[in-house]
Amino acid sequence: MDNMSMEVFIKKVYAFAFRLTGSENSACILAEAAINRMVQASDLSNNMSEDFFMCIAKDICNIYISNPKPLTYEDCEEYEKKADANMLQKIILSLEPLNRITIIWKDVYGFSLNEIIPAVNQPYNILQQVLASTRHQIIVQTLKEGELGEKSI
Repeated sequence: MDNMSMEVFIKKVYAFAFRLTGSENSACILAEAAINRMVQASDLSNNMSEDFFMCIAKDICNIYISNPKPLTYEDCEEYEKKADANMLQKIILSLEPLNRITIIWKDVYGFSLNEIIPAVNQPYNILQQVLASTRHQIIVQTLKEGELGEKSI
Protein backbone atom coordinates (compact mmCIF):
# COMPACT_ATOMS: atom_id res chain seq x y z
CA MET A 1 0.00 0.00 0.00
CA ASP A 2 1.08 3.57 -0.62
CA ASN A 3 2.41 5.53 2.29
CA MET A 4 0.61 8.73 3.23
CA SER A 5 2.21 11.97 4.37
CA MET A 6 2.90 12.42 8.08
CA GLU A 7 0.26 15.17 8.27
CA VAL A 8 -2.45 13.03 6.64
CA PHE A 9 -1.52 10.06 8.83
CA ILE A 10 -1.71 12.05 12.09
CA LYS A 11 -5.03 13.65 11.06
CA LYS A 12 -6.46 10.24 10.25
CA VAL A 13 -5.38 8.79 13.62
CA TYR A 14 -6.80 11.83 15.44
CA ALA A 15 -10.11 11.63 13.50
CA PHE A 16 -10.49 7.99 14.48
CA ALA A 17 -9.87 8.80 18.15
CA PHE A 18 -12.23 11.79 18.01
CA ARG A 19 -15.07 9.67 16.60
CA LEU A 20 -14.72 7.37 19.60
CA THR A 21 -14.40 10.01 22.30
CA GLY A 22 -16.26 13.05 20.94
CA SER A 23 -13.72 15.19 22.77
CA GLU A 24 -10.83 17.06 21.16
CA ASN A 25 -8.74 16.80 24.30
CA SER A 26 -9.41 13.08 24.85
CA ALA A 27 -8.81 12.35 21.15
CA CYS A 28 -5.43 14.07 21.30
CA ILE A 29 -4.40 12.10 24.36
CA LEU A 30 -5.67 8.80 22.95
CA ALA A 31 -4.05 9.32 19.53
CA GLU A 32 -0.78 10.40 21.12
CA ALA A 33 -0.72 7.35 23.40
CA ALA A 34 -1.41 4.92 20.56
CA ILE A 35 1.13 6.51 18.23
CA ASN A 36 3.80 6.56 20.94
CA ARG A 37 3.20 2.88 21.70
CA MET A 38 3.47 1.95 18.01
CA VAL A 39 6.51 4.15 17.33
CA GLN A 40 8.44 2.26 19.99
CA ALA A 41 7.81 -0.95 18.02
CA SER A 42 8.55 0.34 14.50
CA ASP A 43 9.84 3.18 12.35
CA LEU A 44 6.86 5.50 11.85
CA SER A 45 8.57 7.69 9.26
CA ASN A 46 8.91 4.80 6.81
CA ASN A 47 5.63 3.01 7.49
CA MET A 48 2.65 5.35 7.28
CA SER A 49 0.51 2.96 5.28
CA GLU A 50 -3.15 2.02 5.62
CA ASP A 51 -2.04 -1.21 7.32
CA PHE A 52 -0.06 0.73 9.91
CA PHE A 53 -3.03 3.05 10.43
CA MET A 54 -5.19 -0.02 11.10
CA CYS A 55 -2.70 -1.22 13.72
CA ILE A 56 -2.85 2.14 15.47
CA ALA A 57 -6.66 2.22 15.19
CA LYS A 58 -6.76 -1.21 16.87
CA ASP A 59 -4.56 0.09 19.65
CA ILE A 60 -6.82 3.14 20.08
CA CYS A 61 -9.80 0.77 20.40
CA ASN A 62 -7.90 -1.33 22.89
CA ILE A 63 -7.02 1.69 25.04
CA TYR A 64 -10.54 3.11 24.78
CA ILE A 65 -12.41 -0.12 25.56
CA SER A 66 -10.36 -0.54 28.74
CA ASN A 67 -11.23 2.98 29.97
CA PRO A 68 -14.00 4.78 28.03
CA LYS A 69 -14.17 7.70 30.47
CA PRO A 70 -12.88 11.11 29.32
CA LEU A 71 -9.11 11.23 29.23
CA THR A 72 -7.17 14.16 30.62
CA TYR A 73 -3.57 15.21 31.09
CA GLU A 74 -2.73 15.69 34.77
CA ASP A 75 -2.54 19.45 34.37
CA CYS A 76 -5.19 19.90 31.68
CA GLU A 77 -8.89 20.62 32.17
CA GLU A 78 -11.59 19.33 29.86
CA TYR A 79 -12.33 22.65 28.13
CA GLU A 80 -14.58 21.93 25.22
CA LYS A 81 -18.28 21.27 25.52
CA LYS A 82 -19.47 20.95 21.94
CA ALA A 83 -23.18 21.68 21.89
CA ASP A 84 -23.21 22.02 18.12
CA ALA A 85 -22.29 18.42 17.22
CA ASN A 86 -24.44 17.05 14.42
CA MET A 87 -27.23 14.60 15.16
CA LEU A 88 -25.39 11.46 13.99
CA GLN A 89 -22.29 12.28 16.02
CA LYS A 90 -24.46 12.84 19.10
CA ILE A 91 -26.13 9.47 18.58
CA ILE A 92 -22.78 7.72 18.09
CA LEU A 93 -21.42 9.33 21.23
CA SER A 94 -24.43 8.08 23.20
CA LEU A 95 -23.59 4.45 22.37
CA GLU A 96 -21.86 2.06 24.74
CA PRO A 97 -18.09 1.73 24.09
CA LEU A 98 -18.23 -1.62 22.27
CA ASN A 99 -21.13 -0.47 20.10
CA ARG A 100 -19.33 2.78 19.30
CA ILE A 101 -16.09 1.01 18.40
CA THR A 102 -17.89 -1.56 16.24
CA ILE A 103 -19.93 0.95 14.22
CA ILE A 104 -16.98 3.29 13.68
CA TRP A 105 -14.64 0.41 12.82
CA LYS A 106 -16.97 -1.21 10.29
CA ASP A 107 -19.31 1.46 8.95
CA VAL A 108 -17.22 4.63 9.18
CA TYR A 109 -13.79 3.21 8.33
CA GLY A 110 -14.87 0.10 6.42
CA PHE A 111 -12.55 -2.29 8.25
CA SER A 112 -13.32 -5.99 8.69
CA LEU A 113 -14.77 -7.09 12.03
CA ASN A 114 -12.17 -9.87 12.10
CA GLU A 115 -9.46 -7.23 12.45
CA ILE A 116 -10.90 -5.78 15.68
CA ILE A 117 -11.39 -9.07 17.57
CA PRO A 118 -8.03 -8.93 19.42
CA ALA A 119 -8.49 -5.29 20.48
CA VAL A 120 -11.98 -5.73 21.97
CA ASN A 121 -11.65 -9.37 23.04
CA GLN A 122 -15.03 -10.40 21.62
CA PRO A 123 -15.81 -13.22 19.16
CA TYR A 124 -16.89 -12.47 15.60
CA ASN A 125 -20.52 -13.55 16.10
CA ILE A 126 -20.91 -11.18 19.07
CA LEU A 127 -19.44 -8.32 17.03
CA GLN A 128 -21.93 -9.06 14.24
CA GLN A 129 -24.80 -8.94 16.75
CA VAL A 130 -23.47 -5.71 18.26
CA LEU A 131 -23.12 -4.15 14.80
CA ALA A 132 -26.66 -5.11 13.77
CA SER A 133 -28.10 -3.89 17.05
CA THR A 134 -26.15 -0.64 16.84
CA ARG A 135 -27.28 0.04 13.29
CA HIS A 136 -30.88 -0.49 14.44
CA GLN A 137 -30.37 1.84 17.43
CA ILE A 138 -28.95 4.55 15.17
CA ILE A 139 -31.87 4.28 12.73
CA VAL A 140 -34.46 4.42 15.51
CA GLN A 141 -32.72 7.31 17.27
CA THR A 142 -32.27 9.21 13.99
CA LEU A 143 -35.98 8.88 13.23
CA LYS A 144 -36.85 9.94 16.78
CA GLU A 145 -34.54 12.98 16.63
CA GLY A 146 -35.95 13.87 13.22
CA GLU A 147 -39.50 13.81 14.57
CA LEU A 148 -38.50 16.03 17.48
CA GLY A 149 -36.86 18.46 15.10
CA GLU A 150 -39.92 18.60 12.85
CA LYS A 151 -42.25 19.27 15.81
CA SER A 152 -40.18 22.25 16.90
CA ILE A 153 -40.35 23.91 13.45
